[in-house]
Amino acid sequence: MKKRSKIGKRIKRSIILLLILAAVGAVFYFGYYQFQLPADTYGVIFTKYTGNGWDHDVVKPGEFRFEWQGLIPMNLSMEKFLLFPKSERVSLEGELPSAELYGMYLEGNPSFEYSYSFDIVYTVKAETLNKLASDEFLREINFESWIDEIETGLASDASGFIRTMAEDYDYMNRISYNYSLMEDDLKNKLGEAYPYLDFVSFVPVNINFPDLALYAEGRRQYFEMEKFHSDIEKMSLEKTTSRLVEESAKLEILEKYGALFSKYPALIDYYAIFPDDAKGLLPAIDLSSPASDDSEAELQQLMRGSN
Repeated sequence: MKKRSKIGKRIKRSIILLLILAAVGAVFYFGYYQFQLPADTYGVIFTKYTGNGWDHDVVKPGEFRFEWQGLIPMNLSMEKFLLFPKSERVSLEGELPSAELYGMYLEGNPSFEYSYSFDIVYTVKAETLNKLASDEFLREINFESWIDEIETGLASDASGFIRTMAEDYDYMNRISYNYSLMEDDLKNKLGEAYPYLDFVSFVPVNINFPDLALYAEGRRQYFEMEKFHSDIEKMSLEKTTSRLVEESAKLEILEKYGALFSKYPALIDYYAIFPDDAKGLLPAIDLSSPASDDSEAELQQLMRGSN
């Protein structure tokens, strides 16, 4: 009888122990098993009833994580994202500003077209996933389409930046035509526009830029010629203005003499009898519009000197 009693107690203890183990297993099942993530996979936790929402640390692959909130039925869920480096190729081609105009001042009328292509290697920052899930409605189901939109934007923004900088003469001078510095500036620019991306590298595939020293020489000759023409026009305008001012002064004197003779008509008869007294009083006036022979000769000399 006593033996049966002891056996019964052992069985009872074993059952209790099994129940305890089952309870512990259930706790780990609901609170831990969900966070076993494979390599390169990150999880974003959402809790429905306990009030934290998306405000949880991102679950990393191989990380031990116990969440007591998983014990509440249908309270906890997790979105999983496979993160690994991706690559987007950016290609563009164009022509330096006013290339055709500057080329006219150089022998052979050289071309100043350029082409540029490179791969942007990037990955999504794991620590931004919970914010993206909360603010951008990023989910596992729409992750790939979201990436496609990001890559379209990356290609457009990168092409626009490089085109703008490549055609900015002052910028290219400032970086001494060092394209690696342009890539650094591009990385900073894209980093500001896409703070949730980590840009791993920019790998040039094809770089074809024209002879920028030759371009600078054509640009210099163009502005030099523009300055020469501007100086010619300025000098011609100054001479014309001076002549007009002089003739205007003479006309003003004549108007005063006209008023004088109208008031004293007898002076006309006087100067007719004594013409020598009128010498030096009435100005000689030339109202013709063409420039003087000396002015034309001077302009022709300048033109010959420019060639």
